[in-house]
Amino acid sequence: MQESKIREKYQRDDEQDLRGTNVGAMDRFIEMLKLHENNDDSRIRNIVENIMCIDKVAPNFTIFEGEKCYFMHNFKAYQISRDTNMLVATHEFGHAILSIMNQTTVPENYDKIIEEAKTHALNPENKENFKQYIQYLCGKTDEKEQRTEAEKGPVSDIISSIFQLPGLRVGTYDNVCYFPSSHSRDYYYDKEHNKPNTERIFDEDFANYYSLKVNQCTKEIEIIRNLFGDELIQTMEKELDKISEKILQIQKLDKEEVVTPIEQIKKAIIFTRQSETETIEIAQKKEKAKEEKEGRSI
Repeated sequence: MQESKIREKYQRDDEQDLRGTNVGAMDRFIEMLKLHENNDDSRIRNIVENIMCIDKVAPNFTIFEGEKCYFMHNFKAYQISRDTNMLVATHEFGHAILSIMNQTTVPENYDKIIEEAKTHALNPENKENFKQYIQYLCGKTDEKEQRTEAEKGPVSDIISSIFQLPGLRVGTYDNVCYFPSSHSRDYYYDKEHNKPNTERIFDEDFANYYSLKVNQCTKEIEIIRNLFGDELIQTMEKELDKISEKILQIQKLDKEEVVTPIEQIKKAIIFTRQSETETIEIAQKKEKAKEEKEGRSI
């Protein structure tokens, strides 16, 4: 990991900086990144090994220090406190990686994947185990002290997102089980279109899954698989593949010889739509014609 370059790019230790210093936040950020280095998954290692690729796609990415940890999508700003726990830090970094590298593009038919996950959890073969796990997770059984922090965090939050609820009623009318980590129904609901907001659901699901992967919570990932089936896990894995591949593409472009400034721009914009690509090609032709006119052939 290029710690010196990361600090040079993002650390602020000048008290006169209007944004304030962020040395404590950077120490915690570096600690979070180091979790990636010894991960069993090469894609996770790849992300941190090529972390400076973020600068190529989001040059204004900023790290702030504050009381809480969160990622601001609109400004590509990551806030972290000096004592943010690693599950939260990696969750918010998952939001950042998804937003920067894939613009939070929702996989096709993700709404159906969510429905399939619900169906798997509630089908006759799995329903009783699902109910028992929900009661255990929500502290309704004697085993509540055995819950891991990853269960009370990312696992709980994924269950909340699949049902778009902060809790579930299990069995009797008054037995409401509220998840340790959750979001409200309004958070996941698109009032304008009168349906669940699949982009927000996917964003939270990936951030939670990313946190489990980076912290190597294999037990908790298997819990998610058992509760909701293989398809949800496979979707998250495919997203990791895409992000890792895009980082490798950017890293490769840095090593290639660039022919012209226009060509450099065209290669750097790896997320460009077809219409935008055609515009760049027109500009490239104009650049070439200008160079030939001036006697500077490529």
